Amino acid sequence: METKQLIFLAMTATFIPVATWFGIRYKWAERLLVIGAFFSTSYLIDINFVSMEWYRGDTRGFEFGVTDWMVISLIIVMARSPRWRKQKLDLFPPNSPLMLTYLGLALISLVLAYVPVYAGFGFFKLLRAFAVYWVAYNYLRSEEDIQFILMILVGIVAMELLIVFKQRFSGIYRAPGTTPHSNTLAMYINMFNMLFFSFMFGEKSKRALIYGACVGMGSMMVLATFSRGAMVTMVLGYTLVVMLSFYDRISAHKGKIIGILCLAALPVVIKVAPAIIDRFLTAPEESGESRSLANEAAIAMANDNLFGVGINNYSYAINETEYISFIDNPMDRGIVHNIYLLHACEMGWPGLVVFLLMIANFFVIGVRMVAKRRDNILSFFATGIVVAMFTLWFQSILEWAFRQTYLTVQFFMLAGFLAALARIDKQMLRKKKLEFAKQWTLAKWWHNLKRGGPRPTTMSRQVRTGKRSF
Repeated sequence: METKQLIFLAMTATFIPVATWFGIRYKWAERLLVIGAFFSTSYLIDINFVSMEWYRGDTRGFEFGVTDWMVISLIIVMARSPRWRKQKLDLFPPNSPLMLTYLGLALISLVLAYVPVYAGFGFFKLLRAFAVYWVAYNYLRSEEDIQFILMILVGIVAMELLIVFKQRFSGIYRAPGTTPHSNTLAMYINMFNMLFFSFMFGEKSKRALIYGACVGMGSMMVLATFSRGAMVTMVLGYTLVVMLSFYDRISAHKGKIIGILCLAALPVVIKVAPAIIDRFLTAPEESGESRSLANEAAIAMANDNLFGVGINNYSYAINETEYISFIDNPMDRGIVHNIYLLHACEMGWPGLVVFLLMIANFFVIGVRMVAKRRDNILSFFATGIVVAMFTLWFQSILEWAFRQTYLTVQFFMLAGFLAALARIDKQMLRKKKLEFAKQWTLAKWWHNLKRGGPRPTTMSRQVRTGKRSF
């Protein structure tokens, strides 16, 4: 084991107990852990154990880092802190059966993989992402928590913009931000764009200005990456947010926002349009041919292996086995640029089916919340995340970036927030019923007082169920 790995382990053994001790005793320390857990997902400080940097797969070691410190500490705080004793922590959040089935198939593919250690890298990353999902779901409990989380995400977007500006001014044509590649940054920021656009469109408070600023910053970053797929999905995503927002509620306020946005975007579009058009026109044809050959190889692997060649093993299979015959150019033998075919070849057709069911169920969870048409913070959050997921999975037809840690963790973080909204909705409805009951009792008491009658001591069944009886 290298010196840097030993130092990192020593820091881990020190940080987690200390952070947990403070987090259990002080709410401010718990808040810092929450900020650290979610903000650090945008600037991963990881170290690879059993590192194989020369491997061309999506994961090149057992990644472990600062985000894991925060998540582990926060899990312990939530389980042991007196502040959390009245809160029920769900060991198996919504969608857990499909997620565990997906994890089980990944484990089978690990056992049967060409190179199990490569599969182990990918499997361990899934465990990390699922831990973030668990924390995101169990932490989000109220409207106040949602506002707090949104401010953390605002900080992420602002930090990414500063880094992108620095990279652009230093001569980098397609800025990657904190991520490994410009396409990854574009998909990463696009998800936040949809979330903030939904809030900007629906929110009527001064916070809408903050969310609007985030949309502007995020849109500029996507344009700075010159990712053709991200630019298309960004426009589609914004359009879908508008449609769902009008489904939630039609208002003159939303119409005004559309008009303002069109006027504000016009000079930006005129400025960057030439570069964007050039990017679309000068894209090399060889790129499309390479993707087609990789797709054919992936399908062959899926057909030949019931549980695939092993998670994170496509790159090995296409370079070191009989599948090498599909692609002549060694430079094109990296990863198939289609997340769905990548799942099929590495985890088999059963793995792809379960993967599709898992992500589809998250859409179902979100659409159910949107369909309630609350026109409140829950609707805005659900709409933004549903459309964010759409942009990710739509662009993933031509990308494998979901397997990069940034997007893997971000997706499950947002999915955890989305799954928690139904619980918050129930709490808000319960609070409204109690408030109505208080108002009814007060009104009845005042009515009886004016008539000289006794003060009421009980409420009717209609009041307890939230139905008006007068």
